[in-house]
Amino acid sequence: MNPSKKPLDVLPVQPLQLQRMLTFAGFLVLGFCLVIGKLIYLQVFQHKELLSKAQQKTHRTYLQETERGKILDRQGVLLATNQRVRILCANLAFIDRYNGKMAKAISEYLNVSEELVRQRLKLNYVTHKGKEVLDPHVRLKIKVSNQEFNGLRDHLANYTFVESEETLPRSEISFLNQMRRYGIFVEPVEDFKRIYPNGTLAAHAVGFTQSREQISNGHTVFLTRGMDGIEKTCDDYLSGVIGWRQTELAPEIGELREYRHLDIAPRSGLNVVLTLDSGLQSIVEEELKKGVTTSNPKSATVIMVRPQTGEILAMASYPTYNPNQPATATSNNGAGKNRAIMDQFEPGSTFKIVSISSALSEGTSRLSDIIHCNHGRYSNGRWRLSDDHGYGNLSVMEVFAKSSNIGTYKIIRKVGQERFFQYIKGFGFGQRTGVQLPGELAGKVHHVDDWRDVTMSRVAIGYTISVTPLQITMAMAAIANGGRLMQPMIIDRIEYPDGKVMSHYDPHMVHQVMTKESTRDIIKAMTQVVGNKGTARRAKLDDYTVAGKTGTARKIVDGRYTHSKHLASFVGFLPAESPEICISVLFNEPEGLGYGGIHSAPVFKAIAKRAANYLNLKPSEWYLPAEEMPEDLIVQTQIAPTPYQAD
Repeated sequence: MNPSKKPLDVLPVQPLQLQRMLTFAGFLVLGFCLVIGKLIYLQVFQHKELLSKAQQKTHRTYLQETERGKILDRQGVLLATNQRVRILCANLAFIDRYNGKMAKAISEYLNVSEELVRQRLKLNYVTHKGKEVLDPHVRLKIKVSNQEFNGLRDHLANYTFVESEETLPRSEISFLNQMRRYGIFVEPVEDFKRIYPNGTLAAHAVGFTQSREQISNGHTVFLTRGMDGIEKTCDDYLSGVIGWRQTELAPEIGELREYRHLDIAPRSGLNVVLTLDSGLQSIVEEELKKGVTTSNPKSATVIMVRPQTGEILAMASYPTYNPNQPATATSNNGAGKNRAIMDQFEPGSTFKIVSISSALSEGTSRLSDIIHCNHGRYSNGRWRLSDDHGYGNLSVMEVFAKSSNIGTYKIIRKVGQERFFQYIKGFGFGQRTGVQLPGELAGKVHHVDDWRDVTMSRVAIGYTISVTPLQITMAMAAIANGGRLMQPMIIDRIEYPDGKVMSHYDPHMVHQVMTKESTRDIIKAMTQVVGNKGTARRAKLDDYTVAGKTGTARKIVDGRYTHSKHLASFVGFLPAESPEICISVLFNEPEGLGYGGIHSAPVFKAIAKRAANYLNLKPSEWYLPAEEMPEDLIVQTQIAPTPYQAD
């Protein structure tokens, strides 16, 4: 030890310093205890709540849109399908003071209301952290295809927002260029737009859809629902199942795929294959349009069915609409109404097929029986009945072919109202047919217990009873089918997306409504209606024997039957010897003389001629050559030449 160095003196700790140190240490211990306590509180007592909040920030559930099933005709032609689309948006920060001109540019290209776009492009300020800030994001239109979006961008790129733009300051030119480039965009949300490739073709049978927006955890999904037609009937089949994905996100990384908890892929909807034939549907709609141009009716309906199965091959109504533009279906002219199943009317003389068939099936009358028609005027002292012509003695076949009201009443009087009522119900009137379409009406048939003395005379000729076009068509088809009433069917099968059949619909016979022998007799009579002297001579074809019946029903105006407004109709089938197609044509309030033989029969002929060629039907002579026809099937012309009565 160096003696020259002295040891350091240890200074004693002053009481004040010791107090400060102890106080500081106490605060450290207290702070440490508070931290430990807080951690224990968070980890033990608030664990569930904090975990939930954390998961809300990192866990996401995404709904995945499903593709709606397709609707096809019996040949596989697409009637309804889908197109991938996006949501068109605008960024107001890049539009600012040019919102008026931008609205005009967008509306011109998308063919939408300029005022509506202008309202959506108004600058919208919201409060954020106590400050007024611009909310730049606004939706302009949903279900915009990529083609539409790209076309709109090209349109904006070449659109003149300011005249002599090159004279503007450089900063203004830069702003316009950025507006053209960034002013519109599409959200990263995929959706499907329902499209109908053939426009108005079979619109009332196929129907239309509407979409509604659903947001889940900030993810937008558009759910499409069928609103009418097959789209509505088969909505559960067509809709499919929405998929979903539960996953976790990390900041600046995005999705952590290894932490996906669920990943359920969406399941596409099933396809619906109809009994409709697009070729026949086109023929029907084209000829109906020509007929409407000629007759200018208030409304019209055409139906084509296959008698043996009840399959609906074509169904058209006027006025019509385009399901690609659903708003046209709800217009004031009733364009969206499927008149084949929703119109109810007094059928007039077409209903005589039921009256005469009832008598023939009951055996109370034969075609050769003679009926005195009172020279066109009949009265029992309480009510009257008349014909357009003063007929004397007519056979039952002549009564039907000449459409005598008096003769028809006398024939059905032998049947009796109880049995007649049973036949009316047996032919399917007063009840829905059960076709697979929404909104079908049942018509109106008063119960026989409520009939008055005059009722049977009116029902026999198609008054005081209301029917739908499909009901009268199926009644005629039952006669063509040997008296077997079939349930109409418009759905053939349901298929998986890969084409495998999930469910097949088979024809269903409701019941045998009349004897097969009596159908032969009524068919004989109906071929005379389409003869040279019949009321439906304008429906006659050169190569095919047609059987049918015209109808001209006076309509009620201000509580009285008028002579100025009619429902003109013709219902028939061909070839009469072996029926393949049954067609009904109805015109509501055609201009001029409202006879079914004038307005409806020519349209039937045009449709039948083209349809027979389309289906490659054999001419009538191939079925039953005249020299080889059995005696009981030979149609004898018993009608003497008389003035033409267009009934």
